[in-house]
Amino acid sequence: MVNNLIFVPCLLSYPEKNHLRCKIRKRKNIHKKNQYTTLMAKTAKTKVLMADLSLAGVNLIWGATFVTMKSLLGQGNPLNILFWRFLIATLFLILFLPGHKPDKKTLRNGGILGMVLFSGYLFQTIGLVYTTPSRSAFITGLSVILVPLFSWLILKTSLRRVTLVGVFLAFAGLSLMTLNSGELTGFALKGDLLTLLGAIAYALQIVLVERFTGESQSFPLASTEMITVVLLIFLLAIPFRAIRFSFSAVEFGQITFLGIAATGLAFAIQNVAQKHTTAIHVGLIFVLEPVFAAICSYIFWHEKLTPRTLAGCLLIMGGILISGIKPGVLFYSPASRSSIFKLNSKPST
Repeated sequence: MVNNLIFVPCLLSYPEKNHLRCKIRKRKNIHKKNQYTTLMAKTAKTKVLMADLSLAGVNLIWGATFVTMKSLLGQGNPLNILFWRFLIATLFLILFLPGHKPDKKTLRNGGILGMVLFSGYLFQTIGLVYTTPSRSAFITGLSVILVPLFSWLILKTSLRRVTLVGVFLAFAGLSLMTLNSGELTGFALKGDLLTLLGAIAYALQIVLVERFTGESQSFPLASTEMITVVLLIFLLAIPFRAIRFSFSAVEFGQITFLGIAATGLAFAIQNVAQKHTTAIHVGLIFVLEPVFAAICSYIFWHEKLTPRTLAGCLLIMGGILISGIKPGVLFYSPASRSSIFKLNSKPST
């Protein structure tokens, strides 16, 4: 019986033998394809994990910048600090990141973005003189929920009801943090309001980035934007004679950290990492920035967070999450790169 089975292939006709070979070959191809699919799925998961960790690291850096800036502002002029920070960041972008020379449209768009970004940093930095690092971080986070409103006004995009709920929650949290005479002085309230103006400018800058990136390449646009910021700070500083290079080694190290790690390098990491993760991951990770800022402020600045302030922070975080994340976007696909990627391509302190 066994011998008969062994010789069965020999008894098959040529077409039958050919059909059998095709079936065997097809099964092998399916097996190889399954192995390849499994390998690609593992690779994709690894990329998502690495992207998430990279973005978390960026937000940790951004969270630490609030305390770093607060420390520098106690010893130097805000315009001087901003000038050297952005000069270092601009040189980093030009020297180390790939890009082509900007055309006329890129120069125009980058100039507009630079003016808006300059306003945001100016208001936020001066506001940080009067308020605490953690308060500055959470109020700056309001820029995320303001983006859909500006996008609706400027880009004519649809405005979801859940976004309005997020806006309401966030501003309720802002009210808890700021409208309390028992905890605040007039200086702190002034700082919070200036920081809020900075958050509004940041939100406008984010929406304009979304509008201009379709017309210009990312890195030339960013470099032009940074150069514009440096020039505007320089022009504003001339009447005050604010620009000086009189830093200690520690202070220069802090400014270099702000320029390279928190601005130039963070920008590069963010642009690469956001290509490999999902919108919902990005939304959740970016909420960590004010949390990291509060932790750093508590550890290094010895800031006391009252129950009222903590409640306000939680409401702001809830508003950011509700307004920024589209339900159902859980796995990576090209479609999952929703507007939250542009929405979260935001500057920080």
